[in-house]
Amino acid sequence: MKHLVDRLWNSPTFTTWGSLATRLMSVMLVLPLVLVKFSPGEIVIWQLFATLSTLLLLLDFGLAPTFSRMLAYANGGASLADLSRMQEKRDRQSSAANPETLRTVYGTLRWLYVRCGLFAVVLLAVGGTLALVKPMGELPEAGPAWLAWVLVASTSLAAIWGQVYGSALQGLNQVATMRRWEILTASGQIACSFVVLMLDGGLLALVISNQLWLLFNTWRLRRLLYTFMPALRQAPSTPHQDVMQSLWPAAWRSGIGMLMSNGIIQFSGVMYSQVAPAAEVAAYLLALRIMTVVTQFSAAPFYSKLPRLAELQASGHRDEQLALAKRGLSWSLWVYALGAVAVMFVVPVALRLTGSQVQFVSELFWCVMSLAFFAERVGALHIQLYSLTNHIVWHIANGVTGVLLIVLAFALYRWQGAIGLPLAMLVVNLGFYSTYAIWHSSRAFNFGALSFQKGTSLGPLVLLTGMSALAIHWFHG
Repeated sequence: MKHLVDRLWNSPTFTTWGSLATRLMSVMLVLPLVLVKFSPGEIVIWQLFATLSTLLLLLDFGLAPTFSRMLAYANGGASLADLSRMQEKRDRQSSAANPETLRTVYGTLRWLYVRCGLFAVVLLAVGGTLALVKPMGELPEAGPAWLAWVLVASTSLAAIWGQVYGSALQGLNQVATMRRWEILTASGQIACSFVVLMLDGGLLALVISNQLWLLFNTWRLRRLLYTFMPALRQAPSTPHQDVMQSLWPAAWRSGIGMLMSNGIIQFSGVMYSQVAPAAEVAAYLLALRIMTVVTQFSAAPFYSKLPRLAELQASGHRDEQLALAKRGLSWSLWVYALGAVAVMFVVPVALRLTGSQVQFVSELFWCVMSLAFFAERVGALHIQLYSLTNHIVWHIANGVTGVLLIVLAFALYRWQGAIGLPLAMLVVNLGFYSTYAIWHSSRAFNFGALSFQKGTSLGPLVLLTGMSALAIHWFHG
């Protein structure tokens, strides 16, 4: 039993699930109160705050995943010269961490994030304010909501800076330690939010509570990093030529890729709020937020292994690397399918029982959305697998997908209404994104594309498709 507890305590996957479970508690405890106590207009503003905060974290130009991967390479023994040669298949004599590379990469990270973070915050403040004008105008009293937005925008730099420490901890394979503390921090935030809502605190009080915890979270990540590796505190905050030359080609491709994938999906809620009634927007944003939780939860079995997979890439142990990747990818898709199915049957009933001010999207809408995001998950996992070679194709995969999605979503929305949005995602993710991603990863790691999918995605897909048909029949029967 002690061995099992120790294994779970130090498991990146289990602790990541624990961290995400606390976020799920937020959906189960805090969100229902928001849906009951706030008006539809206030719910839209609250959801838009969350959407804009998510978009802010995508405006780091791909630095977070790229730096995390480079620090993992250094932790696997890579030198500065090795950083640009990760596609080479070769064993190294030593896989011990390279302290010089770690300090140099981290110093460059800090230098870049100060500049990129300030630019992202200014962009958020201007663009977010413009996006909020119409929804704010539908509130009877918009003053407290605008004050809440000022607070969100002014503290958003802390969220950006927290990514510096979080990326470093992940790259150094301290995922379990970071996630354990996230569980405690998120639990405290949920408790405070619950108390605020139970005491009939409004939107402004809820935002104040959440932003105070955001500041604490950044301080906590900083303390964790420097406790684990005090030498990084002395790393010079200057750009290193070798790091920049290896970093920039991967970073800008990653940044464009994230903005054209998750960025467009999140931004769809902002655009929808400009053309649809508040009740419809609130239902769509609710579905999008729940889907975000499901996808994040399902990503844990694979994403938590990325630092170890990058270390194996640096040391050249490809057989062990592929076996670990296949196991993590399969578990991710199973968790996604089970989570999407649970939402199909539980959330609509729960909203009716709690007397929510907002209805959920239709069963058909959620089923199409679930299949669309399943195809997206398959593609995203294979893109992450291929990115271990440090040859980044996110800008092509997600860039083409994003352009096709915008064009098709506009056409299908005019033809089919709101359900045209997830339908466009499904067509584009199936027709291009997942196919392109699987083709690249199968070539890089020498596995059969069809046989690999048979062992990883076929079972979850059958479950998701079958239960979607059952849900539609059940609710309409």
